[in-house]
Amino acid sequence: MQNYFETPESVEARAIMRLVSLGTTTLEDARELISVPEKEEHALSLFVAVAGKDGLPIGTALAFRRKVLVEFDKLATPMQTPATVRA
Repeated sequence: MQNYFETPESVEARAIMRLVSLGTTTLEDARELISVPEKEEHALSLFVAVAGKDGLPIGTALAFRRKVLVEFDKLATPMQTPATVRA
């Protein structure tokens, strides 16, 4: 049943966790799917900093990706074994 008070980042994190539980992907591959590669995130953040109003949607998207990753990690914590814990 859908929780109408659930945040969009929680919904996406749960959907990606479902892929992990089905064996479609691993925890690490799912994290890669969620996150923006560091080099690209840096470049986009620079663009946001200089673009003013035009950069707002990109800044919002980057923040959303970070929030999804936080929610995903909350869901992944009970599934992790010592071998799969992130460094």
